[in-house]
Amino acid sequence: MKNSRVLFSVPYLIFMAVFVVFPLGLLFYYAFFVQGFSLERFGNYFSSADEMATLFRSIGFAFTAALFCILIGYPAALILARSRSKFVPFILLLLTAPMWVNGLLRTIALGELFASRGAFMVIIGLTMDYLPFMLMPIYLVLKNIDKAYLEASTDLGANKWTTFYKVVLPLSMSGIISGFLMVFTPAVSTYYLSAYLGDNTTFMLGEELNLMFTKNHDYSGGAVIAIVLLSFVLISFFITNWLSKLGNKRGGII
Repeated sequence: MKNSRVLFSVPYLIFMAVFVVFPLGLLFYYAFFVQGFSLERFGNYFSSADEMATLFRSIGFAFTAALFCILIGYPAALILARSRSKFVPFILLLLTAPMWVNGLLRTIALGELFASRGAFMVIIGLTMDYLPFMLMPIYLVLKNIDKAYLEASTDLGANKWTTFYKVVLPLSMSGIISGFLMVFTPAVSTYYLSAYLGDNTTFMLGEELNLMFTKNHDYSGGAVIAIVLLSFVLISFFITNWLSKLGNKRGGII
């Protein structure tokens, strides 16, 4: 039995080795070990004002888009979770249907609808693209909240707002955190949105990575940016995971 489990795990291990371990190994090689081990490339990166501007611009756009997705997605998820309509599955299907269309095509279509270009359009594009990733985790968490908690809150004299703030919102925080990560992580590294909806003031990390690897063929520079981006995403994951655990220890309230 033990040998069969090991055998079944072999395809997965091969997949991880080829598509995860090997690419990461190449990144670290080009970032640290080309012409000998050196941290100079990272020093040059963090000392460059232009590079830092691009990094913080990308983080700012992704963070703002994630907040917009929360502001739009949470009320929509709450309404759908509380609705008893038989059309809720159909509405969810309509809300997620744009994800069936290629992201580049959606971006080009949005660009054709609006003549303006700039930071606002990039954030709108990010919000439009990744809203379903925020909506679904929150909806699933809200849908699975035990109604007994809501009834107990009402029996203890809490009004609807107090019940929402003290019960519903804390219990749905895991969905918000999951949705935030699912929006922020791909948004911070996207490149086609800023390329098609932005201007020369909206240059993002994704665009820079694309240029490094495909046009400039600067694999060492691209690897440095990729590792910085990967490190930031991991830090964001650990912070949100810590906040989630902290919320659970305090009864769900962060």
